[in-house]
Amino acid sequence: MRDGVALQRYLQRYIETGLPLQVFSQAYWQQVLVLPAYRESPALLQKLTQLPAARGRTLVIFVLNRPDSDSDTQANTELRLALQGSSLPREQRGTVSIHCLNPHTDLYLLDMESLYGTTPAALGVGLARKTGCDLAVQWMAAGGISGQWLCCTDADATLPADYFEQLGSAPPDAVAAVFPFRHVPGEEPACDTATALYELRLHHYVLGLEYAGSAYAYHTLGSCLALRASAYTHVRGFPQRAGAEDFYVLNKLAKLGPIARLSGACIELQSRRSSRVPFGTGPAVQALLATDQPHKAALFYHPHCFEALRALLAGLPELAHAPAQDITQLLVSHGMNHTVAAQAQQGLAALGITVALAHCQRQSTSSDQFQRQFLQWFDAFRTLKFIHAMRAAGWPDQSLVQLDALQPRLWPTATEPPYDIDQLRAAIGGHWAWQ
Repeated sequence: MRDGVALQRYLQRYIETGLPLQVFSQAYWQQVLVLPAYRESPALLQKLTQLPAARGRTLVIFVLNRPDSDSDTQANTELRLALQGSSLPREQRGTVSIHCLNPHTDLYLLDMESLYGTTPAALGVGLARKTGCDLAVQWMAAGGISGQWLCCTDADATLPADYFEQLGSAPPDAVAAVFPFRHVPGEEPACDTATALYELRLHHYVLGLEYAGSAYAYHTLGSCLALRASAYTHVRGFPQRAGAEDFYVLNKLAKLGPIARLSGACIELQSRRSSRVPFGTGPAVQALLATDQPHKAALFYHPHCFEALRALLAGLPELAHAPAQDITQLLVSHGMNHTVAAQAQQGLAALGITVALAHCQRQSTSSDQFQRQFLQWFDAFRTLKFIHAMRAAGWPDQSLVQLDALQPRLWPTATEPPYDIDQLRAAIGGHWAWQ
């Protein structure tokens, strides 16, 4: 589908209703940043005044929201009143009134709570991100925003000085980009340690996918994303979910084109306790804090899970020519232990691989086309399901200490056991050219 057709279809059928329509006589902004906020301190406003400069002006779409699971009607009042009573200058850009954060950045308050009431808890941050990005797409179509990236972040993120410039290194065909990130200490040492451990868990999974040769080896953090607006309309925007909206939108986008991993200075995410979403960093950190020894928590997928994934992906050329062959034997031929291969076969059968292979074979006229078809089916979601199937088959999660004795070692080669949290984080940053 052509981009123009996809945009018009999106604006007519899939955009969130009731968004404030505006008229623009020119492109006032060259960049746009969508930032959901819920139960945040008024200190966030001071932080936003320090957003980095870029070429031209930046528009921050500040999406204030509250889930209906929170009965406190004052949850956002302090932040709302702080913005209304702030000394930030107000100006007109076309027909819209904005707050001037600094000489190069404007802020538009999209107060979902005031406009629409509370958000259904099941839709949560996914709906907030979608509403903000939909407004950006609408204003792009109206000529107010000239840029083509929808940058997304969160209130706990501090952006580096070259944040917008980093997007310049994304390939022209990239449909999304993932920024470098690292968690920085907050006000509670125990929380800092738990957050650093969870960050390592995120890195270990992506390193495992890299080792396996997966097309889906990228991080999925809503605070560190940029989506190309044209691709965003093709996949009908962010899923309306209380969590994992970042994972699912990237899963859809990855089927359209490459997800760029950017390099350079990191977005700094503050370590803090949070219960804003049902799963993800906040709940995982809370669970770690509830244990006596977080270092011994089983956080990491067993390396054999990625070994199984690597063997499967390596065997795709053979599957293209003989999709009905014994997958267990195929995996063994690619170096997998027979027991692990049989377990992998069971996991793939549960995912429906037999039907999928037959479909890929019918739709393909070459080995390359077969592999593309297969990877459309065996996407990031089914890859994760496969890893979980391997875990259930007898390869349980491991602690950081237990990884010392296991092969393959997925950490960067610059590290040797026993592993240290800070050592690993530094080595991983170097591996991806993060600063």
